Amino acid sequence: MEPIELSVPPALARRVEKLARQERRTPAALLREMLRLYERHRKKPEQTPYTEAWALRLMREAQEEERLHPMTEEEEEREEKELRRYGAAQAKKLGIKSDKDIERIIQEHRKRQRHAGRS
Repeated sequence: MEPIELSVPPALARRVEKLARQERRTPAALLREMLRLYERHRKKPEQTPYTEAWALRLMREAQEEERLHPMTEEEEEREEKELRRYGAAQAKKLGIKSDKDIERIIQEHRKRQRHAGRS
């Protein structure tokens, strides 16, 4: 990797350092991820992207990201833990307690999509 020098206000530098410590990452790794997310956000299509093509593109991007910047075992464990926490919180928020709840939510979503398409 090629080092670059950035000048930022002291308060911003403290925020980056604090967040990097919380994430157990280096400031450079944190800034790389922030840039990737910013670039992805700027490319975001105007319409709701939740299509099969969108999902496949997202998976390809993630695979390429992993190939270019492989995570350490510690980073993978931390990410998995964070995803499990996020998933549990979302399941609780949506009232998901079983596979039947997931099926119900999917069917409700599909029904809303069909009705929205008719409008």
